[in-house]
Amino acid sequence: MGKSPHKNSTECERGWAIENLKEILYQEYDRLYLWVPILFALGIGAYFSLPYEPALSKAVGLCLIFGLILLLFWRSYLLRIMMLVILLGTSGFTTASLRSALLSTPVLKKKHGPLMITGVVFDVRHYTDGKLSLVIDHPKIPGLRGETLLNKVRLKVQKFDDLPQPGDRVRIRAGLMPPPAPAMPGGFDYARQIWFQGIGAVGYAISKPEIIEKARGGFILSTRQRLVMAEDIRRAIPDDEGGPSEAGGLAAALITGMRSGISQDVANNMRNSGLAHLLAISGLHMGLLCGAAFFFFRFLLSRSEYVTLTYPIKKWAAVIAIGAGIVYVFLSGGAIPTVRAFIMALVLFLGILTDRKAISLRLVALAAMVILVFTPEALLSVSFQMSFAAVVALVAAYEELGKRGTFEAFSFYGKKHSHLKKVVFYIGTMLLTTLIAEMAIAPFALFHFNKLVQYGLVANLLAMPIMVFWVMPCVTAYLILFPFGLGQLALYPMSYGLDAIMFVAKTVSHTPGSYSLVPALEIWPLIALTLGALWVGIWRQKWRYFGLPVIMVGLVAAFLNRQPDILIDNSGRLIGVRNANQEISLSSLRSGRMTRQRWAQRYGQEKIEKWDKKQAADNKVNWMTCDKLSCLYRPPYKKNHILIALVKNERALPEDCQNAQIIISLVPVNMACPSAALVIDRWDFFRKGGHAIWLPEDEDDEIIIKTVADTRGNRPWSRGR
Repeated sequence: MGKSPHKNSTECERGWAIENLKEILYQEYDRLYLWVPILFALGIGAYFSLPYEPALSKAVGLCLIFGLILLLFWRSYLLRIMMLVILLGTSGFTTASLRSALLSTPVLKKKHGPLMITGVVFDVRHYTDGKLSLVIDHPKIPGLRGETLLNKVRLKVQKFDDLPQPGDRVRIRAGLMPPPAPAMPGGFDYARQIWFQGIGAVGYAISKPEIIEKARGGFILSTRQRLVMAEDIRRAIPDDEGGPSEAGGLAAALITGMRSGISQDVANNMRNSGLAHLLAISGLHMGLLCGAAFFFFRFLLSRSEYVTLTYPIKKWAAVIAIGAGIVYVFLSGGAIPTVRAFIMALVLFLGILTDRKAISLRLVALAAMVILVFTPEALLSVSFQMSFAAVVALVAAYEELGKRGTFEAFSFYGKKHSHLKKVVFYIGTMLLTTLIAEMAIAPFALFHFNKLVQYGLVANLLAMPIMVFWVMPCVTAYLILFPFGLGQLALYPMSYGLDAIMFVAKTVSHTPGSYSLVPALEIWPLIALTLGALWVGIWRQKWRYFGLPVIMVGLVAAFLNRQPDILIDNSGRLIGVRNANQEISLSSLRSGRMTRQRWAQRYGQEKIEKWDKKQAADNKVNWMTCDKLSCLYRPPYKKNHILIALVKNERALPEDCQNAQIIISLVPVNMACPSAALVIDRWDFFRKGGHAIWLPEDEDDEIIIKTVADTRGNRPWSRGR
């Protein structure tokens, strides 16, 4: 019997689809490379999303299996592409697993009272309020019994006589505790961040640090020199009273990457005005520095006709620019944006040395791969995400505009009114660049900071010319003059430019409506927005527009996100509930300052009030009644009337257990509660940390509960609890 016509038609359609897909991939062949770091990053993200630590041997085994399958099906183009996709994701997963296994940072298990700690200072941060943050390397702690030896500890120091330097051996008495857990389920995990820095405990000093041995030459040279240089820069630009000025702290941050000298007010002004990117040594700073070094030394070499005609001065200038970039990387501490920018600059200048033209998006992909291979945890950092988001968006946008011939109208040679054209071109490109960068980083700013800057375009238009034509040339001059002891000559004029930038930041940030606070986003809408934007920005064929629906899904999901109705902190001492305005109100304002700040940020509030004050201000409905034993909470925004007992004393339990549908008790509950569908007591907080509770919208819905322990999982950085 012959085949059915329907079956033949289906096979033809399938064959046509496969051939069409092949044709598209062939046409996009030069863009496939750009997906390598993206797929690798997805594998890293999969590793960090697991609730348990995967076996490294299984991850390596999967890589080997998929690698073997890739070799077996190498001749099949589509199967080869598919297996490469899987292998890249698996490789990212394995790299992150290997990184964690190699670090294996020991974590303190419980809190300890004052102990004498002796060790070598690894890092120092000297803040504007006079306090210190010390990282002690391989500390010796005689009073610590039954604990694994710690690699590093971080201590906050209130007072000191002599400023410790990296490499100094110090003795200090301090209390130690495990790194703090997130302030709420799904919140920022500080313990995970410092775990990858080798820090397994934090604490507060109760004595001044005693320097028992000064550092010998060569130990942590770059860190020590950075700290000394930062202190010298801050002192070299004094304020009216002779102390370190705001401009001095900002100059130290731009040159050395040490941002501890920047006051909180200046940092907030820069952040709220959209100028925070100027505080991070990134592509702007690296590009201006290397570019200034390249053109300056090429100009000097070109002054000699003999040298110009005899030697390749352009390549010599490129080598000098690379050297300047290397010095700047070490001097600034090698932060992620700095390393990314240097890798791109390095490849660009290597292109000059080899007489080859570099492709910008490939530079970005290469820089991302280098960082992710050596430090996969960088994927979770806000600096990595915002830095690469801005760069990818700018490069992709200008690539597309260049391909369309958008800039051909601005040819400055042989034209009248070319100066006017240059001004228009500069202002236009500055506005366009700022707009693209702001749109690219906006989802990440909303996710991490819950803040949307309104006047970033205006602030950047005013501040960027000062930064480009005034401040960064002074930074370049400082780096040239510093070895000769003449750096002060560059710092003095630089301070005026920095004062102008801070004036712009302060003026814009204090303008009404300069920024908006929004409730926190979930991670999945952010991933959808990112992947959809990458799909649109990387591909060139029409199928790129398939990314637009993904972006729309991410936007809709972001706006549909619902915040918890009740939050309880890790100790079970602080409770937050949503009031009549659906803002969060607290049981107390006496403790948990950092927790209160994190909760306010999550709900998009400037500050949080105590619920008895908020209730009096609302004066609409009696949604909270309290006595000395407990509080009864009736959510005023819910259609279904639900009674929640917030118990402070066990004497309230007999009555509340007979009436409330939900019991949240700060004391153990040792009795039956027949009316309660949910009972959470002190032991739940002890075992699982903070809780987030979503109350049912309708009677048929269920109560949703998330805990800090569940969202963190059983990972190496969470086992100290």
